[in-house]
Amino acid sequence: MRTLGLGYFSASPVLAVARARGLFARAGLRIEAEPVTSSPAQFRSLRDGDYHLVLTSPDNVAAYRFGTANALGGQLDTRIIRAVDGGLGLSLLGAAGVHGVDDLRGGVIGVDVSDSGFAFALYELLASNGLRRGTDYEIVELGSTPRRAEALRAGRCDATLLNGGLVLAAQRDGLVNLGRISDVVRPYLGTVLAATGRWLDTDRAIARRFCDVWQQAVTALLAAEHEIAPLLADVFHLSIEEIPAIRTLLNDPAEGLVPDGAVVPAALDNVLHLRARYGRQEATAEGLVDPC
Repeated sequence: MRTLGLGYFSASPVLAVARARGLFARAGLRIEAEPVTSSPAQFRSLRDGDYHLVLTSPDNVAAYRFGTANALGGQLDTRIIRAVDGGLGLSLLGAAGVHGVDDLRGGVIGVDVSDSGFAFALYELLASNGLRRGTDYEIVELGSTPRRAEALRAGRCDATLLNGGLVLAAQRDGLVNLGRISDVVRPYLGTVLAATGRWLDTDRAIARRFCDVWQQAVTALLAAEHEIAPLLADVFHLSIEEIPAIRTLLNDPAEGLVPDGAVVPAALDNVLHLRARYGRQEATAEGLVDPC
């Protein structure tokens, strides 16, 4: 049995299905998955070998592969091995009392980190509504998506980007969805599986075995009916009554799970264009994708 470490931001329904159906065990794999506090912590653990794989934003992969102004202070040979989703309804949610984007003028917006990941998509959404970065609002770094959801409810920011079940839960509790990233960036690549080139070059067969299991789980998840509802409710912390909305999102051709794991060039290009527009260092697609 081979043990692999995996760091993620939000719990993955694909990972949950693979575990529930014993797919990893049958492939001789044991997955030790844990939530990360932030992208710098995630990539530090990836560099140090604590993680073999990460579920992360494709822009984070670009930031550490090409940039030198990242939290590690240097480049790390990271590669995307599989597209996971198109954002899962990635949306800007306002805190209690925020009813429109203009209410954010002069406010505080929460991000994981200010110069990578979903932050660039956030700046684009706000710019499309006439709010300029560095002028019309303040950015505060709050870490991973679940942590930002907590901060939003606690009033530590006026708005932040959420996705998946966190969006549904926020709306159920009366918070206002101020706009979806897919409204301003389409196609978009929300989450990818990534690994270091060092690990892929030495353990390609193990990486392929992992990806084979992941594909089986994605196929099973997209085809599953009512029997999977309790599992999804547990993963997304939602009621059974809210699961149809999650299933619709998972199956959405633009924002849902990527059925075959292929990275659509236009979606990746859009992510890199946002980095060129709002980041301190540009990146290219060259060498960024290394399918297993």
